[in-house]
Amino acid sequence: MITILKTAENKLSTLPQVADGAWVNVVNPSLVEIEETYGLGIPLDFITYSLDLDERPRTEKEAGTTLLLLRIPYYQGDVEDIPFTTVPLGIILCYDYIITVSKYEIPFLKKLINKHGQYFSTSKRNRFILQILLAIANQYLDAVRMINKKVDYIEDQLQKSIQNKEVLELLKFQKSLELLSTALKSNELVFEKIQRTRFFATYPEDADLLEDVIIENQQAIEMTNISSNLLS
Repeated sequence: MITILKTAENKLSTLPQVADGAWVNVVNPSLVEIEETYGLGIPLDFITYSLDLDERPRTEKEAGTTLLLLRIPYYQGDVEDIPFTTVPLGIILCYDYIITVSKYEIPFLKKLINKHGQYFSTSKRNRFILQILLAIANQYLDAVRMINKKVDYIEDQLQKSIQNKEVLELLKFQKSLELLSTALKSNELVFEKIQRTRFFATYPEDADLLEDVIIENQQAIEMTNISSNLLS
């Protein structure tokens, strides 16, 4: 699915085709949609990397475009062997617009769309990207908080039970925390590289927002480590 959006007069509108200052959100595209996205003048690899569930976070530049590839938390459900995992999100910076590419629909991006552009502008490309990065860090914090609540509940049940079910449930969330921790540390390297290259240093507000992203990500790492240690 391809959705083209643009903020105008503090309102987010859907467009029939790409325009300057637009946001192109690509989710689980068909082969035809991949060709359409590639037709926007971006490297095909940038699309396929973003859809490959095993890809690691990094930045790449090619043909005048930049790829920020990050991993974000993804809730699969408590019945799964690993309730919380991570999946790639590609953010592609073109000259006049940005493209996000993911295998699955990303809840926090959907929330941004539902807010109808009240808190961001797609035309302010760098600022909008930084707001996405900050939202990713916040998603990790939310995921760890959810895991902690579920673990607290399971531990309460464990005190009342002599079965192994609760122990196995705890192991599932331990695996989730390990995946979150690995992804957070990989994302951190990307954020630090962006900071070193001063990509977002044109405006002081953007530099401050990137610093907030790094701080939030570090807090998520620390919270994940604490929660993982408590389960060890």
